[in-house]
Amino acid sequence: MLTRRLPFFALAAVIATILLSNIQATQATECSATLKSAEIKHKQAVQQYRAGTDEYLGALYKIEDDLFAAMKRCPDDSVVISAMGELQLSLGQIPIATLYGQKAIQMDNGNWQAHYVLGSALNLQKKYSEGLAYLKKASELQPENYSLLVNLCSSYEKNKLYPKAIAACTTAIEKGSYSIRGTAYHLRALAYTGNNELTLAEKDNKLAKEFGFQK
Repeated sequence: MLTRRLPFFALAAVIATILLSNIQATQATECSATLKSAEIKHKQAVQQYRAGTDEYLGALYKIEDDLFAAMKRCPDDSVVISAMGELQLSLGQIPIATLYGQKAIQMDNGNWQAHYVLGSALNLQKKYSEGLAYLKKASELQPENYSLLVNLCSSYEKNKLYPKAIAACTTAIEKGSYSIRGTAYHLRALAYTGNNELTLAEKDNKLAKEFGFQK
């Protein structure tokens, strides 16, 4: 019985396509695993060490090495690029964080973390109106991320949009985790002060201290 066979070159092309797909899938899996590990280590470093200490910087530099390796394996991964941008924010490398945020957005405009990184970097450069636009976009993409909403509240306050800042911080306080309430109360106190609601501002300042907020 005769069987139909693919010509050699066609068969080679099929095999090459399968191998390439397997390699890409493996790379994506490795990048995802590296990214998750980096995110966990980043949070731990921020929580365990005081910013600027040798321990803090040492931990972040190790994460930076891991992310550089991931970027080489997955150069087109917007999430890896934005994670590197967020790390640079923690390291105080604001211009570099700006570049990573811009690059990540160019690669994927739907990546909320990229908008967060760029918006935060612009705010730190006192480009408040520009920063607000990106943080609003990030919050639109992640409406139930209440830590992000606290950042948006801060941006509203810096832009003197006090009622919007109060509303954003109130939602974060009511729906967010315990850990973000101190900062949210502090920011809402600033917004109340800007809105000349001094009694409410004083009350929130006391609550901020109760929830462990430190300037």
